Amino acid sequence: MQQCKNCHTQFKWKKVYRYLWGPIIKPFICHACNQEHLITMKGRVMLSLLFLPTTLFILFLPPFQNILLNLGIGILLMLFGSLLSPFLVRFKLNAQ
Repeated sequence: MQQCKNCHTQFKWKKVYRYLWGPIIKPFICHACNQEHLITMKGRVMLSLLFLPTTLFILFLPPFQNILLNLGIGILLMLFGSLLSPFLVRFKLNAQ
């Protein structure tokens, strides 16, 4: 997990995960020092690449004849990717 650039407090997985499910345009606020952080462009690219295999699996490369099995495996891939996302995203200080 990433740390705050200001006070070096490690971000909590639960708070980063909840933040990623909301509008990521708003800054992420450190719970210790209230410093605002923004997701870097590299972090946004990593998030989009994390969900690319799910999209390819469901839309273009379905290996099974059963649509429900394809959707079920695609949803499991998406869940796994979303659980990994707080570890892959990177933040920078919000320069105001």
